Amino acid sequence: MSSKKPSGSWFAKQRLKKEKESKKLAKDINKWLISETINANNVVVAPPELEPSGISSNHLNISDVESEQIDNVDYFIENNQIDVVVAPPELEPSGISSNHLNISEVESEQIDNVDYFIENNQIDVVVAPLELEPSGISSNHLNISEVESEQIDNVDYFIENNQIDIDCNINFKDPGTWPPITSSIRTLLVEKGPQHYEPKNVPSDDKGRHFSKKWFYRNLSNGERVRRQWLMYSELKNSVFCFPCLLFSNDNRTCPFLNNGFDDWQHLNPYIPDHEKSKSHLNNFISWKELEKRIHMGVTIDCEFEKTIEKEKEKWRNILRIIIDVILFCSKNNLALRGTTEKIGDLNSGIFLQLIELISHYSPILAQHVHEVKQSNFCTSYFSPTIQNEIIVLLGQTIRNKIITSIKEAKYYGIMFDCTPDISHKEQMSQIIRYVKIDNTEISIEESFVDFIQSREKTGTGLASEILKKLEEDGIELKNCRAQGYDNGANMAGKYNGVQAVICRQNELATFIPCAAHSLNRIGVHAAETSPTMISFFGTVQKVFNFFSSSVSRWEKLTSVLKVTLKSHSDTRWSSKKRAVSAINQNITQVYEILQCMSNDESLSADTMEGAKCLLRLFNFKIFILLDIWDLILTQIDLINCSLQSKNQTVDTASFMLKGLISSIMNIRNNGLEISINKAKATASFLNIPSHFEEKRSKIIKRRFDDSPNDEPKLRAEQELNRECYLAMDSIISNFSRRYEQMNKVVSDFGFLTGNKLFNMKSEDVLKWSRDLAMKYSDDLNGFDLYSELECFKNQAYNLMDNFKSATPLELLKFIHKYSLKDVYPNIEIALRIFLTIPVTTATCERSFSKLKIIKNYLRSTMSQDRLTNMGIISIERELASKINFEDIIDEFATKKARKVKF
Repeated sequence: MSSKKPSGSWFAKQRLKKEKESKKLAKDINKWLISETINANNVVVAPPELEPSGISSNHLNISDVESEQIDNVDYFIENNQIDVVVAPPELEPSGISSNHLNISEVESEQIDNVDYFIENNQIDVVVAPLELEPSGISSNHLNISEVESEQIDNVDYFIENNQIDIDCNINFKDPGTWPPITSSIRTLLVEKGPQHYEPKNVPSDDKGRHFSKKWFYRNLSNGERVRRQWLMYSELKNSVFCFPCLLFSNDNRTCPFLNNGFDDWQHLNPYIPDHEKSKSHLNNFISWKELEKRIHMGVTIDCEFEKTIEKEKEKWRNILRIIIDVILFCSKNNLALRGTTEKIGDLNSGIFLQLIELISHYSPILAQHVHEVKQSNFCTSYFSPTIQNEIIVLLGQTIRNKIITSIKEAKYYGIMFDCTPDISHKEQMSQIIRYVKIDNTEISIEESFVDFIQSREKTGTGLASEILKKLEEDGIELKNCRAQGYDNGANMAGKYNGVQAVICRQNELATFIPCAAHSLNRIGVHAAETSPTMISFFGTVQKVFNFFSSSVSRWEKLTSVLKVTLKSHSDTRWSSKKRAVSAINQNITQVYEILQCMSNDESLSADTMEGAKCLLRLFNFKIFILLDIWDLILTQIDLINCSLQSKNQTVDTASFMLKGLISSIMNIRNNGLEISINKAKATASFLNIPSHFEEKRSKIIKRRFDDSPNDEPKLRAEQELNRECYLAMDSIISNFSRRYEQMNKVVSDFGFLTGNKLFNMKSEDVLKWSRDLAMKYSDDLNGFDLYSELECFKNQAYNLMDNFKSATPLELLKFIHKYSLKDVYPNIEIALRIFLTIPVTTATCERSFSKLKIIKNYLRSTMSQDRLTNMGIISIERELASKINFEDIIDEFATKKARKVKF
């Protein structure tokens, strides 16, 4: 018998009945949710016209709703997404296998037991990006508890097209900052695991008690210590939390390690031992490990969703890896990233976007992403200048943190600062730190660039305050500074008010060493100004260069004959004088012949002919002698100057080299002048120039009746030239003792720490030197222990080292670490490290200025300070940048991006 078909009125009655039941459910849920407290940090108020009545919380916990209220929950959550915690496979209703459950897509027979499935789980409603949000909603987290019941009519329309977003800006080391635990956040935290933070300075409570780091470890009966993985400290709330209980506990009232954490420091014992033995803690700990295992095995309830996220993360890893590599490539090679447009594909888009487009031809993933960016103006590209700056800052800060970490591990360090104006007329101060880097058995002296600092001070006190402030910001303790290196400027090297004096007043062990290369340069400059003859000689050298370089045709004639072009010179770069003098001295005959041809060539301009004739009159026997003698002097100075600028140079070696330079200058003074005169005679004879000194007519000076008689003998031209040459060389020799006085003091303190000295010194001398050194560095060394270690060390090292007699301090330090003798000779190892941190020159600062001029040129004069200093550290420390693994940065970016994608 066929059943009677329902009429239209029956359907109308059923619809009205269902609507009444739904309204009743909404009211009951509203009453319950109003009593709940929601964290205000993740909430916003939605406009009245967008929310259905009766719903007042973004997070709905079905387990707290009465059973009779679940009958029509399918109507309430229809077209919405339920975000659930990870449950075991046996608890999942059939046909439901995703963390995002859309009830509208589930067959009716699958929803019979959905209340059992979603029991103890939460409905997590998250809104879409800004362009998809209805007006009045400005946050991804919607708190409906703050909205009136009549404002919630149409929330289902609002949330049906939105996506799940996990807040990836979580400080994983501080549980006090974590948002309310949802299933997605729980999964993310378990996947990351507890990242422990051990505080250095823990604040005390009113009773003067504070948390001790010893509680992070559990002492076992056999004396072993085990790390409490579950215990985490919150710096924000100054309390401790239980990681598994915070994620899995359902009873927030009985566990003291939830909510705001446990901060009763007086009763840590017995609360911590009792808690880790409690049944609830053990159950939560097991739940944590089971979920961790399922996540790693990929068998969680939301494994499909996580797999999709992982695929998306891998896509963004590949894209971000390319972006970071392109930025690193441009920064290492000092290239400008941006063009006149910011649209990829345009001809003037700049090097960065054009490289991205070029690489996309060989990367399908990047090609798809570039295609999406070109098609949509609202697609997130990570190509914008803002992202470029963020990545540059992130890369630069990573390199800087790596350097600062190495400095702190080395403990002792020396500072070097120098200033120069940039293209935008801002004073830039370069910060260089010298330290000994010990990597297993690899020992090296490093001079690492840290920052460009925009300086607004000129006085020694002002510059010193900026330097001290920067060291404090970097977390580098001034008490561990053992050396300072600056140029010879009064504001830096001043004895009373210079930077070195101000810092020495705060740390007397920060020994100041003037830049040896700069001092050598000043010695040469003064020598070149000892007499009018020397001044006019270098003027003549510059005139020859200016004559040829001021005309393209003249320069072409010159280069067609010479293998080496002529050079200009300046006072700031002493090596330029050597190149300028050597270029003319080695090609004097060719230069003279070219000038003769130009002076007689009537096809040339009158200025060229007259200029050539003037220069020919300057080329005489006296100039030939000065060219040769200065070529000898400058060659010796330039060899030492270049050697001093090496970052591995040590004070003792530099002192020996300077002493050798003095000997070379004295040898030239005694024998070189005669040799130069003979060479000049040969050159003059070859060029048909008179090879004798032209005697000048003596001036008759009118004498007054009260003038004293002038009985000084008159010097001949040759004698006068000898006197002027001796005066220049004597100036060089005499200035050495004054300029390098401080360096000699340091050598006298540490000079015995070489293989040769230790091998030849008597025990009494070793005792005296070691006690004097330990007295100066009393906080670092023990005099008696240092002496006993040296007596034993020189015998042992002599037997183990092949070149002990010629071993340098750096080689001795390498020997100690190669054979793991640091524990045996700790005082020797410390003394060697302190000595090796003392800089010889500030050449590294000068090299950083060269990079500054390239990076911030006239086309990039408006570059910000952050971009400048971070591009500078990437370029200057490019070797370190190539070794650093930036995968953690890439993963962080990729995770944030992947979890914001709508699936």
